[in-house]
Amino acid sequence: MLSSTSRILHRVLPTALCALLFVTAATAQTTVQPYAPVRPLPLGDILLSLPTSHMPSAGTWEVRFSHRFNQSIDQGSFSDRLHSLWGLDSNADVGIGLSYAPRRDLQLSLLRSNAMDDIELAAKYALVQQAPAIPFGAAIRAGTDVRTEKDLNDRTSAFAQAIVSHQFGQRAEVSVMPTYVTNAGRQVTGQTSGALFRHAFNVPIGAAVVVAPALSVIAEVIPVNRDLPAGSHAGIGWSLGLKKAMGGHFFEILLTDNNATHADQYVTSTYQGAPLNRGNLHIGFNIERRFGGK
Repeated sequence: MLSSTSRILHRVLPTALCALLFVTAATAQTTVQPYAPVRPLPLGDILLSLPTSHMPSAGTWEVRFSHRFNQSIDQGSFSDRLHSLWGLDSNADVGIGLSYAPRRDLQLSLLRSNAMDDIELAAKYALVQQAPAIPFGAAIRAGTDVRTEKDLNDRTSAFAQAIVSHQFGQRAEVSVMPTYVTNAGRQVTGQTSGALFRHAFNVPIGAAVVVAPALSVIAEVIPVNRDLPAGSHAGIGWSLGLKKAMGGHFFEILLTDNNATHADQYVTSTYQGAPLNRGNLHIGFNIERRFGGK
């Protein structure tokens, strides 16, 4: 009996040990990949107006619509606000954009807004993606803006941004975006307007918290630009909104004191020639739709 059992163990044990080693090695290979990118939060290319370090897959096209109502929801008497549906009946700054990712680490974009008829051409390049061994994601973004509205001086701007983010598991992400822009902001002189800044710099901050599957609370803060002319008392730029990812769509609804959607508009703490007032409350929304991709 013992001899029979020994023979069985002698045959079975090597096979069992080999199987155990194989499973252990396979598990280690699948679970310990220090440079494999972490799964990104469902945020897309932008938070609300500020860019993310995320990139779509190669071959992805995206169409983007942005809408910012001009009337503040606290403007006028209660009956006036009720009559205008808290600004929803007012005119709006509207943007439409198109982007394409020819490679996994490169995205090209075109965005046009009716605010000064501003056309923005940009490219974003992903430098690194967050992974267990890399505690951050980073991208660079650069481009130019051409303002085609009549009676404007200083029609063109160039900008460069660094986007550095850190993701906390599958629950939250924080980003900082040092941004440099030329010929930014507006100052009115007679019947024309020109650039308020020849060179402007600011460091916007963005954060996202996932509160339900594919639903995030998004916050953006743009500090007051330190180089504003004496006597200009601007508030911080801020936006707070909800983002829902659904299939190839991203839907965002937001409240903001800053209707800017282009880098040359939001770094200066002014918008359309007036300093930002953090008490102004504008409703806005974005819709993005992706096509293709691998």
